[in-house]
Amino acid sequence: MSSTEPTAEEIVAGPAVTGDLHGEMRRAARPFSRTTQVLAGLVVLAAVFAGGAWTHAAFGSASTPAPARQAAAPGGQGQAGAPRGAAGRGTTGTVDRVDGTKVYVKNAQGGEVTVSTTDDTTVGVTQAGKLADLKPGSTVVVQGQAGDDGTVAARSITQEAGR
Repeated sequence: MSSTEPTAEEIVAGPAVTGDLHGEMRRAARPFSRTTQVLAGLVVLAAVFAGGAWTHAAFGSASTPAPARQAAAPGGQGQAGAPRGAAGRGTTGTVDRVDGTKVYVKNAQGGEVTVSTTDDTTVGVTQAGKLADLKPGSTVVVQGQAGDDGTVAARSITQEAGR
């Protein structure tokens, strides 16, 4: 049995595709399978979700309530105006109720903190104001995002009551 190479005329005269030309063209036009397209869509959705979560964590929500005042420690020494680590620990949150000499505060984690007070405990109440209401020499608590240059973009400025 001798096997001879086809001549150029035989190659040109023969069919280019021995099967279904239309089916071959459809397969060539779709380089990605449906499974690959679905997986790519899921990856894009996960990336968008992660980007949204990161953005929310980085910039916070515009509807964040104003910070509650820090509770005073026994002896009238509050933590808000004290240097870090001084005068014990305080708490922040929302006043749930006042019962006699005890104040019940809901903290950010949803827990309830019981705050005991004495006759020496000072209580200050702040109200909304303007920049012109801030007085030189007063103690303030500023909340916001610090920039690379050290400048803080304030979300809120709370002036402590004078003593």
